[in-house]
Amino acid sequence: MCDVLILDDEEVVRSVLVDLLEDQGLHVRAVGSPTEALDIALTPSGCTLLLTDIDLGVREIDGFGVAERARQVRPDLPVLFISGRPWKLAEYQATENDRLLAKPFRMSALLCAVQQLLARVEAV
Repeated sequence: MCDVLILDDEEVVRSVLVDLLEDQGLHVRAVGSPTEALDIALTPSGCTLLLTDIDLGVREIDGFGVAERARQVRPDLPVLFISGRPWKLAEYQATENDRLLAKPFRMSALLCAVQQLLARVEAV
């Protein structure tokens, strides 16, 4: 099981996020497609937290759709949504298991959001 599953269609973004989170001692997996992410997230031992971009470079599904599908099997899965299009984040009805970050964001803001969501899991 990984602590954080990163889904982003841009390899550079994935790499930066992986390095940042691994430097914090987290076990991280990163994928570039929604199918890969769902293969991992749908299993109970797949990941503790899903970190996903909204725009994934495919028409069929976005980050919100990936989270929705994963939550059909794992309803309490915490999700951190990131996007360079803040209006898309504003349209989303976030739950207590969500955090939303608009790009560009400070790495400290990302770490804070990840820590908050992981702490929620540990508290349950």
